Amino acid sequence: SSGINAEWPLRPGKLWKLSDFSCIRTYEGHSASVLNAQFMSGGRQVVSSCSDGLIKVWDTVSAEAITTLDGHTDKCWAILVQEGEVVSGAADSLLNFWRDTTAEVQEKEIEEERVSSENQQNLRNLVHKEEYGAAFRLSLALEMPYRCLTIAEKLLGRPNAGASELGMICDELDQTELETLLSYISTWNTNSKHTVVAQGVLHSLISGAQFSRLSQYPKLRPHLEALLPYTERHFERLTQLHKMSTFIQYTWEQMKLSEL
Repeated sequence: SSGINAEWPLRPGKLWKLSDFSCIRTYEGHSASVLNAQFMSGGRQVVSSCSDGLIKVWDTVSAEAITTLDGHTDKCWAILVQEGEVVSGAADSLLNFWRDTTAEVQEKEIEEERVSSENQQNLRNLVHKEEYGAAFRLSLALEMPYRCLTIAEKLLGRPNAGASELGMICDELDQTELETLLSYISTWNTNSKHTVVAQGVLHSLISGAQFSRLSQYPKLRPHLEALLPYTERHFERLTQLHKMSTFIQYTWEQMKLSEL
């Protein structure tokens, strides 16, 4: 049999074997004196409390801290382990009841992963069907900036209808979606390879009904301000390229041999 030292004067806790009083494991993680400790989950876990009010749950075998419970502001002297919950009492005159939500959290994570997989499959299906408008909106909702960029590029590449369809999508965005899209545009605009798409989406955004609403949302202002320096830089670069191309065309025209 083994026992646990329930009154630890030092910061680490130790698990002792009662037959020969040898130390089996050391639990390090508390920053203050440990005042109480109890086994739970059939001996698979240990819950401990200390003088700074923190409660920690440990894996008995690995001696790793699983979680930290912060609900007291003074020395936590008492711990009672019941089925499915832990009761703690401290010098702050509070009794806290802690419930194990591990199974619920795991179920939630599994459900979120399932929904995410379904949404990503739906996105791939929309792109395969070339329904880029719906795919753009879904990629925005899924917070996939690079996927959103590639879809916007395909959408703008459509002759005539692409830009107008993107404009109608932008007109239907709410404040949260606007903020997300502007943050994407700001990021895309920092890369010269993506600036054409970024400026195309921005043009669709400010050319529609959303233009008058942009000033009404203070959270959008930092994203709009972040667009200015890179937009000016890209404009200067393209202006310089245009001048150079004009000079090359002029030189070529002057180099042509006149007809005899």
